[in-house]
Amino acid sequence: MRYRLLIIFSIFCFVEAMAQDGRQKWAEPQLPAEWGLERMPHNNANPNVYVYKDKRYDALFTRSLGWNGGDGVQTTLLPDGNVFWSFNDSFYGRATDASSRIRRSSNFPRNSLMVQTPGEDGLPGAENTNFVWLADWVQREDSTAEGYYHCRTHLRHPNGEKTEAQIRRGEIDQTWLYWAGDATVVDGCLQMLWAGVYNGTQNLMQPRNRALAVYSLEGKPGSPEYLKLLSVDHNFIVHDPIGYGSTLWEDEDGHTYLYSCYQFRKNAGDLLNTSSPVVARSRTHDLRSPWEYYVADASGKFHWQNTYPTPEEARRSAISSKSVATPWVFKDGDWYYMTAQGFVFAREVYIMRSRTPWGPFEDCRHLWSMPRELDKLGTRTYQHFYMPHLHQSLSRQGELVFSTNTDCKEWADNFNAVGSADFYRPYFFRVYNWKALFEE
Repeated sequence: MRYRLLIIFSIFCFVEAMAQDGRQKWAEPQLPAEWGLERMPHNNANPNVYVYKDKRYDALFTRSLGWNGGDGVQTTLLPDGNVFWSFNDSFYGRATDASSRIRRSSNFPRNSLMVQTPGEDGLPGAENTNFVWLADWVQREDSTAEGYYHCRTHLRHPNGEKTEAQIRRGEIDQTWLYWAGDATVVDGCLQMLWAGVYNGTQNLMQPRNRALAVYSLEGKPGSPEYLKLLSVDHNFIVHDPIGYGSTLWEDEDGHTYLYSCYQFRKNAGDLLNTSSPVVARSRTHDLRSPWEYYVADASGKFHWQNTYPTPEEARRSAISSKSVATPWVFKDGDWYYMTAQGFVFAREVYIMRSRTPWGPFEDCRHLWSMPRELDKLGTRTYQHFYMPHLHQSLSRQGELVFSTNTDCKEWADNFNAVGSADFYRPYFFRVYNWKALFEE
C-alpha cells in the first residue's frame, strides 16, 4: 500500500512540475492599466497564452451619434501612420447614452469608411478625436428633422435600385450592394476590393462581381483630397462566386496573396457545407496585374493557373484540411500563419501554419474562444459569432488583435430596447504569447 501511494505521489509531483514548467516558460504580459485590457482566464489549454478583452477599444466603438454599429470591420495601415477602416452593413443615427444604450432612429448604409489617426506615441490613437468618419451625411443641422446623422452608402453598386432623389433623402439600395474586401497600398494610392452582392431573391446574399477601387492618399484626414475615390472598375471580375481577396497578404516575394473560403457539400447527403480556404495571387503587388489561381488537378497536384477556377477545381483546391471561415494570413520569422474561425459559426478561432503563403496550412491549434455573452446591457446572448477579423495594424507588442461580429436573434432587437445599440457592433480581443502554441 505504501509503495502504491509513493508511486501515485511521484506521478502527481511529476505532473505538477511539468505544469509549473509550462507556466514559467512564457512570462505573463506586463500591460499598462490605461490600455484597458481584461483577462479572460481559461481561454486556452496552453497556460502560456493570455487572452484579453480590449475594453478601451470596446468603449471607442460604443457610440451614440452617427455610426453606432456595423460589421465586416477591416483595417489597413497607411504610409502616413493612419489606419484605414472599412465597414459593411452599418447603423447611422442616434442611440441613447451609457445608462440605457437604446438604438433609436438610424438608417442602414451597406458600407462605410473611417480613418484613425496616430496618438502621441505613434501608435493608432485610442481617443474619439482620433476617429475621422468619412461619411456622406444626410443632414446634421436639425436634430428634430428626419435623417439626423444618417449616412449614405459609400460605394453604391451600379445596379442599385434607388433614384438619385431617393439617395439624397437618405434611402439605401437593398437589392444590389457592395461589401468590403481587403485593401493594400500601391504607388501612393489605396487599392481596395469590393464584393458585389445580389439580394433580390429571398435575402440569399448571392455573390456577383468583384470591383476594384483606387483612392488618393494626398492631403490629411478630413480634407477633400484624402481618400478621394479616383476610380472604380465595377467589372474587375465579372463573376466572382469564390470571393478571392476577402483578405490579403503582401509578401516579400513580390506577389499579393488573395484568400477566401469556398463553401460546398462534400457529399450529396451532407446537412452542412464544408468551408475550404483557397488562394490566388496577383503577379505584382499591384492588384491590377494579372491574377493566378492556386488549383489542384484531378490527381491532387497543385499548380498556378491564369483562368478562374471552376466549381470542381475549387472544391479540390483547399490549402488546409480544416473547415474554417474568415482566413487571415501573416508572416512571423520563417513561418506563415493563418487564423480562422471554425465553421460554421463556431466560437473557436484557430491558428495554423505553413512554410509558404499558399500552404498547406496545417498543425492547427486552438487560439482563443469567443465568450458566450457580450459585455452589454439588456440581452447579453447573441445569435451568431462571425468574421473574427485580424488587425495587425493595431498590435502594440506583437500580440494578435481581433474584432468580432455578433448579431441578435431578431432584427427588431437592434432597436428600441435597453442594450440594443450594442448588438451588431465590434468587440475587440488581444492574444498574447500566441507563439507558445507552437513551441516544440
